[in-house]
Amino acid sequence: MDYIVDRMRAGGCTDLRLVTRVEKDDVVAHAEELGATVLIAMPATTSESFAVGLRGLEPHDIVLLGWPDTLWEPADGYRQLVDAVESGAEIALGLFELREDLERSDVVSFDEAGGITGIHVKPSNPPSTWIWGCAAARAHALAGLEREEWPGSFFDSFCRRGGTLHGVRLSDVWLDIGTRPSLARADALLAVISPNPTKE
Repeated sequence: MDYIVDRMRAGGCTDLRLVTRVEKDDVVAHAEELGATVLIAMPATTSESFAVGLRGLEPHDIVLLGWPDTLWEPADGYRQLVDAVESGAEIALGLFELREDLERSDVVSFDEAGGITGIHVKPSNPPSTWIWGCAAARAHALAGLEREEWPGSFFDSFCRRGGTLHGVRLSDVWLDIGTRPSLARADALLAVISPNPTKE
């Protein structure tokens, strides 16, 4: 959790919100130690969870979306996304190039000019080697997010409705530690990108 929080704060986050379930006592306690507002909810989908965190925001507020079980570089990734939104993009996606596990990810497709044409959630035949792994957006651009099961599906619908997804290619360092094999690789990755870790 500390890892993604550090990156959000480097991106300018001033109102950190964490959505979790009431039984996650350890998560709640640690989030409160980090100064986050903890929102207790029982969302049925990932998108519903994000939508809970959006409640009460002004339409033009900039929102950062991310997961506490991912490790990625660079440390200023959110800052780059916020810069894109402040420059006019309604939604900016942080893109990462993967060499494996594409079928477990949201894979991005592009046109000849490099513009994003769609997001493919857990595709059996990935159209590229790029996934989106974090995002920044104006709050109003995320209206209706809860109606899609996955945020990637919402972004795909947004794109197909004529919206422009601004992609920022961040790196090829990305790890979802939500599975045992990837968790086993986390220590090795952290040793490379954070040689003197001080986090839990």
